[in-house]
Amino acid sequence: MSAALPPTDNAPTENTLTDNTPTESTSAGNASAEAEEAEEHDSGDLARDLLCRIAEDSRLTAAAQRLPASHLRRLLTRCHAENAEALRNIVTAHGWPTAALVGEDASTAALMILLHSDDLGFQLACRDLIAAAVVLGDCPPIHGAYVTDRCAVSMGRPQVYGTRYTPLGRPYPVIDPEGVDDRRRAVGLRTMADEQQALRELRLRRMNRASA
Repeated sequence: MSAALPPTDNAPTENTLTDNTPTESTSAGNASAEAEEAEEHDSGDLARDLLCRIAEDSRLTAAAQRLPASHLRRLLTRCHAENAEALRNIVTAHGWPTAALVGEDASTAALMILLHSDDLGFQLACRDLIAAAVVLGDCPPIHGAYVTDRCAVSMGRPQVYGTRYTPLGRPYPVIDPEGVDDRRRAVGLRTMADEQQALRELRLRRMNRASA
């Protein structure tokens, strides 16, 4: 029976094996750090996708306003549909994309994509998700106001905050018109009078650009 070799300076001893072998806590810590890094990378990808999509939406909208050609309207309609489908996939996988998940700008982009969607069922589902996020402080109340009005108008009901306007620039019917400005202020919106003045100025600027 051969004798055991004594440990040398270069050979690992029992103590050095113990010191260098990952323990359960360090393995869990590494796994947690890797998961957080992957989540941050995923969130960054989501944010970039949302921002790119709403930028393309804005580009097509501006083009359609300058030149109301049928092919531009078709492109814009397709853009809205594709953006809504992409947002639906995000919501299914991650829930509503709040500022904590994708950043404030991308979360606002997600809201704009939702407002441009024609899928009322999807809008209603997201309205409830946004309302819950508002209660938790994960979404600004103004986001809840916009989607609440969008759903109300789509269902033929009076809107609550007066954020939806007809193609002629008039607000759709509002529930309790006397109290609408108080409700608007509570969620961070300006008064109806200030909003309508701002819309008139915006239309005038567009007309001037179109005639230039």
